[in-house]
Amino acid sequence: MKLSDDIFLIYGREKGRYPYSNCILIGNSLIDGGAEEVWNLRPEAVINSHWHEDHIAMNGVAKIVIAHEMDSKAIESEEEFRRRYGLGKEVDLFLSIYPKLRFRKVDAFIEDGDILVYGKNEIEVIHTPGHSAGHCCFLINGEILFLGDIELQFPWYGCLDSDVTAFLASIRILKKIQPKVAIPAHGEMVTGEELEMKLSEYENKILERDRKIREIIKAGEDPVGRGIIYRRFPEPRHVYEFFERVMVEKHLEAKLSF
Repeated sequence: MKLSDDIFLIYGREKGRYPYSNCILIGNSLIDGGAEEVWNLRPEAVINSHWHEDHIAMNGVAKIVIAHEMDSKAIESEEEFRRRYGLGKEVDLFLSIYPKLRFRKVDAFIEDGDILVYGKNEIEVIHTPGHSAGHCCFLINGEILFLGDIELQFPWYGCLDSDVTAFLASIRILKKIQPKVAIPAHGEMVTGEELEMKLSEYENKILERDRKIREIIKAGEDPVGRGIIYRRFPEPRHVYEFFERVMVEKHLEAKLSF
């Protein structure tokens, strides 16, 4: 989908449903790399919103890889990638999907407030931790907001470097931005007018999870498997049960303000 003269939204299969993700193509450079349509390209640069496999899928063929320093070790090292997932050999399930995924050096670090210039286009980096420690969103030419995995549907913070308090703070930062359109890595593009409402709904999902988890804990019961996060565990069940337990633990570590 053409967004401007040399900026294109490349939807992953089923609008970026995992294991695919939506990408932005700017000239010959990409933001993220999880759409099959781009897998035959040889991009000049890939900017990773974060370290997860569906976003670093094109790193193996890019000339330059750019990411936040807090996520760089998991982009560079398979050992660190596995450690942050906390799943051991189960991580093979994710890695086997992407034929061009390679763990490789991050050539340049980005941080909050940086401006990347590609031709006549400017990309502002917005550090939005929570989903991962180094997760970033990108505001392109002040009009197009790429949300990465702040994807407006299912708040996910199931890795060891996730942080539910930081996730909420990142949502609140994004609510102050007024782009023309906002593009999640998974799901449909939304208008700027829709964005604040969508972010509020997204935020409320996290707060409602927190309330329910604490109620069940107070009653002396285990909140995992009660439909608070996953209504029904996908397969392989034990992997998603593990993610849910990590997410519950993230809530219990946090002191959220309602």
